[in-house]
Amino acid sequence: MPSSSSVVTPEVVRQVAALARLRLPESELSRWTEQLSRIVGYIEQLRQIPEEAFAASRSAPATPARDDVPRDGRGAETLEANAPRRMHDYGVVPRVVGSGS
Repeated sequence: MPSSSSVVTPEVVRQVAALARLRLPESELSRWTEQLSRIVGYIEQLRQIPEEAFAASRSAPATPARDDVPRDGRGAETLEANAPRRMHDYGVVPRVVGSGS
């Protein structure tokens, strides 16, 4: 539960909604304020965990990864196989935004 001194007020929720370009009905404001307060409260709980608690995970061996070796991506071959039309050595695709003029 959020503490009585929560930094999340209805005005803060309104500001966050405005920044996110969300329309927030007044009837939902108290619900969102409570939920955001719970999230902030949980983050505060995580901050109280001492850093020493994470020391064991730092000493664990790293996950082995494959070697990062460059290889041919066969770009021209793939373009030839997948692009029905080409212009200036690029694949031509239909316009999806705006109108063509």
